[in-house]
This record gives sequence, structure tokens and C-alpha cells, in this order.
Amino acid sequence: MPFINTNQQPQKEEKYKLVDEILSATDYYRVLGIKRDASTEEIRRAYIKKSRACHPDKFVPSYPRATESFQILSIAYETLSNPSSKLLYDVSKHKGTSTTSASFAPSDDDNPNDTLQRVLHQLFNEMLDGEFQTMRAFIHALNETNPGMHITEDAILQIELGFRKMRELFQSTHQYYKVVQFELMRLYELQHELRTLSYFSLWRRMQLSITICKVLLQLPIIINAESKQRQLLEDTDNGCKKRRDQHGGILNQKIENALQMAVGLLETGEKYTKAW
Repeated sequence: MPFINTNQQPQKEEKYKLVDEILSATDYYRVLGIKRDASTEEIRRAYIKKSRACHPDKFVPSYPRATESFQILSIAYETLSNPSSKLLYDVSKHKGTSTTSASFAPSDDDNPNDTLQRVLHQLFNEMLDGEFQTMRAFIHALNETNPGMHITEDAILQIELGFRKMRELFQSTHQYYKVVQFELMRLYELQHELRTLSYFSLWRRMQLSITICKVLLQLPIIINAESKQRQLLEDTDNGCKKRRDQHGGILNQKIENALQMAVGLLETGEKYTKAW
């Protein structure tokens, strides 16, 4: 009998419940679920957390109310994350102006996904600035404490090359953010939880560190697969035929193999720590 995830249905119901809460909220603070004196970081975290749950791509089949709630969520974030528009909004609320007044209604040019991609771009630059050095140190620590999970120095070098290629690609174009948007949001939430943990929560810190490393290393793999697919479609459209020995994508075979190996080992470590 196949394994049945008993948590699947409650999670699905929670997703729809969140959409209803956003659509029934009486102001933008309630839309985001924050206090009026929330910091910029708290506003951003609330937006990312809810975006990850109610993004229209999360609903199959498509759910029109999810699209509407995601639009309102993006408007609320755009309004409250900017000090000037937040002040104007607070003043208009004090005067009794409707939350959905023309001043804050989305224009035809507004795209909620553009807001999300912009936030993710900022997140990526903040989270990954020097992150690989932390990851390298963590991988060495895992090697020392877990001989069965050994990742060679050559593999670490190949992983770093793949990581840097991904960073260069992200810096030169925004087209791949949509492909990894949910992984980036999850990574942000994991890092936030790690920062808020007590120093005495050593086991949970180990669990989170392994998962963060795994998610981080999955990013270039996902982007490489998407790059291959786009290249294949482009070659098909142009009537080109690739030789079988041409790997394609943004990573060579050696780098991709090293990343896959590291992710596999980290997944093993993740399962081991969760079993305790």
C-alpha cells in the first residue's frame, strides 16, 4: 500500500483559508498580518511567507480567488514597504478613505509577479553574498563529523564553480527567478528560523543547516535543467540538431554531477537527523 501523507488535506485547506482571510481583510496591515509599527524586514517576511502559500501557481486547478488575493497582497506590500506611500495610506485611513481607493488600486501596468521577482532579486543578493564560504565551512564540518558523508575537495571546487555561474546568470538576467522563486522563499524562511533559534538548540541548528545547504545547492541544478529545456526548444525552433555529446545548459557535466552528489549526500544527512 503506498504511503499516504495525512497532512496533505489540512495543508490544502489552510491554503484556501489564507486566500479567504486576505480577501476579507479590512486594511493592508491585516492583509499582511502585521502590526502598524512593523519594521521593513517584518513587512517583507510577512509578504514572502504569504506569497509562498497563496501564489496562483500553487493552485491546481487554477483558483481565481488566489490570483485576486495575490494581487491584493502585492499592493499591500508595495504600499506599506515604502515609507512615503505608507504614510499617505495611514493618513487616508485616518480620514476614513477606503482601503481600495483609487490612490492604491492597481494600474493596468502593475504585475504582482513583478513585485515578487523584485523582492526575490533583493533577497538573493542579500542571502548569497558570501554564503558559499559559510557553506564550504559547513561541508568541511560535515566531512569531519560524518565520514560516511564525505564530499571531496575537488567536488567542493566544482560545486563552487556551479554556484558562481548561477550568481553571474542571476546578475545578468532576471528571467530565472520565476523558476526558483519558491526555493528562494523557502530558503529565506529557513534562514530566518535559524537566526531566531537559541544557541542551545544544537540539533535543530544542524537540521536547518543541512536543509539550507541542500536547498541552496539545488538552485543551480534547477536553473541548469531549465536552461537545457530552453536551449532545446530554441534549437528545435531553429531546426538545429544537437550532437549527443553536447551537454547544454549553463553547467558542464562534471559540475552538475558534483552538485547532484552533494545534494544526495545532504538529503541522506537530512533524513538521518529527522529520524531522531
